[in-house]
Amino acid sequence: MPIGNRFVLIGLTAAGMLLTGCGRPADIAGGAALAAETGCVACHGTNGRGTGPTFPNINGQHAGYMYEQLRKYRSGERVNVIMNDQAQQLTNAQMELLARYYAAQ
Repeated sequence: MPIGNRFVLIGLTAAGMLLTGCGRPADIAGGAALAAETGCVACHGTNGRGTGPTFPNINGQHAGYMYEQLRKYRSGERVNVIMNDQAQQLTNAQMELLARYYAAQ
């Protein structure tokens, strides 16, 4: 395996390890507070179930997947007028916490 591919594999493995701690008490409490503070609950509710037909359910979604989608919204790689603006306000740590929180719902 070329050395560049090894670094990518190591990075992906490390990211996966960070995101597998779903459901820890600190994630639940901190995630709930952050979801309320940043306005996530307005569309996705406190339990991750969309508050209306145009807002997707994100409860129980894999944390790594949700983190990646937030990263894509923040970079503009994935486009949604609301989510692009919301994600641009988040740090990597906040995106990770929100992903873990909603994954645990």
